[in-house]
Amino acid sequence: MNFKNKRVAFTLLEVLISIMLLSLVLMALYKSAEILRNSNKNLFHHLEKSSGAIKGAKTIYEDILQSDGNITIDTKKKFHHIIIENTRHSLYQMPSAKVVWLVYKENNSLLRVEGGKYNMPLKNEQNVAIDEVATNMELFKAYKSKKEKKMLVVMKIRGEETQSFMVQNISTIKKNKDNTPINLNDIGKDKNKK
Repeated sequence: MNFKNKRVAFTLLEVLISIMLLSLVLMALYKSAEILRNSNKNLFHHLEKSSGAIKGAKTIYEDILQSDGNITIDTKKKFHHIIIENTRHSLYQMPSAKVVWLVYKENNSLLRVEGGKYNMPLKNEQNVAIDEVATNMELFKAYKSKKEKKMLVVMKIRGEETQSFMVQNISTIKKNKDNTPINLNDIGKDKNKK
């Protein structure tokens, strides 16, 4: 057998080339890790800023989602008013509440008014809770789909980015001809009578 052609180790040139390739790969990994770190930092600041912009967005969402679908939007003014006649989402432990979202003229403050049965404008004897959610509102609009059970809310505070969200599958309560709610337990009884 001829043992002269058998190699036992790498040549110096092969070792230098492999070290150079390894250093190039490590530099590329370091750069991509740096880019990823900066991207995560920017994303964190954006999420922190957007989540703190309008703290009441989650509350409006829950008010609409847990409502019985009897929602009126007053579009006659610069800022829309959202009137939710009956919602199970109460900040004051009420079994059901009427909630009105509106922008007050002073400081363009976004207000949430919660109570039992009351009318707007408020009178002295009406017992309601009024919470100021945000100030310096530039935009507060709501749009409700007539055919589908959807509602879009768009809000903007001066100096902040516009926030918008859509509430889908808003429940609706069926009503009789005299505009009274139908008791879902009575639906089967009507069919049995006929």
